[in-house]
Amino acid sequence: MEKIRWKKEYSSGLNYLDNHRRNYLEIVNELIDIINRKNSTTRLPIVFHRLGFYIEDYFAKKEMAIRDSPTIQLSDYKKEHQRLTGRINEFQEQFRRGDKEICQEMADFMIRWFEEYITRFGPEAPDYMRSKGFE
Repeated sequence: MEKIRWKKEYSSGLNYLDNHRRNYLEIVNELIDIINRKNSTTRLPIVFHRLGFYIEDYFAKKEMAIRDSPTIQLSDYKKEHQRLTGRINEFQEQFRRGDKEICQEMADFMIRWFEEYITRFGPEAPDYMRSKGFE
């Protein structure tokens, strides 16, 4: 499986968000490495750990940053954040039960989620966050 490369359309124009997006893609690429090397038993727990930290850090901070916006539907962002979190929890539970073949399905989901998220949520959050002092 080919690693995901940064594309111009992934850029929000805001370093704060783009750094988080790059971090997410690094996690996806780590998962792709696991698929290519067939070593899920030893390395997949690290991916779950990184995803947990990413979700806790990024989603909480982004939701706090946009919560006072008069135009952004925070509930829509929260639903998407919860959708990713819930699905990752399901993958982690499958892995705990001994399913070592979840990596491809998980990678496909994570890539699809990322691309849909960027497409669905346009420049309103970066613009609002920039107005609040985010770089």
